[in-house]
Amino acid sequence: MMTNAAEMVNSMFNIEREFPITALLDSINRRFAEKFHERRMEFIDSPTIFVPSMEKKVSKFVNLGNKLLAHQIANYKFSVIGHGSIATVDLQRRSCTCRVFDLDKLPCPHAMAALRVQYCEDFGRRIYDYSPAYYRVENYIIVYCEEMNPVPSEECWEVPREILEREIPPPYVDPSKPGRRRTKRRRGIRESLATRKNKCSICKTDGHKKTICPNGIGP
Repeated sequence: MMTNAAEMVNSMFNIEREFPITALLDSINRRFAEKFHERRMEFIDSPTIFVPSMEKKVSKFVNLGNKLLAHQIANYKFSVIGHGSIATVDLQRRSCTCRVFDLDKLPCPHAMAALRVQYCEDFGRRIYDYSPAYYRVENYIIVYCEEMNPVPSEECWEVPREILEREIPPPYVDPSKPGRRRTKRRRGIRESLATRKNKCSICKTDGHKKTICPNGIGP
């Protein structure tokens, strides 16, 4: 099964994957070193606590939570009413019956309304206390702080003797499959195939051919 990350990497090295193995590895090293540096420097002086995409989501949930009415029914437990629905928020368990708080681990609009009632003036800071640390800028930077140094020239390599003396056979080539090597990957079973629609050359619309076009010239 192919993932979005694998598809992204494949598209990044669409040309380089035809290189010899040493040139391919050098290209992968260089490209990832550039990407890591870009991601690291992008947020090195960020004024926000969370990365911008999550700050935008927090702001959206806060605005939606301002339109809801929260009532405390127990310690850290609230009933939130608004937009024709009722939700129960448990701040201690970080859960809400809408399931957004449970799955995203970010306070949903119902939780935002409950946090405002629970902490009043300290509401803005407490949002981040009830959110996971992996949304924070400093943790994002730590992920990309690893340095990727280029591989030195072959003259500087220190290769153990057992590696030098090891005999590596050539790759197996199936003689029953002549022709060019396949370059495009095979689609998975669950991946839909692109369907091509007929396009009329007369009226330029999809769904029929020129032989049955209603705007065509009759006999």
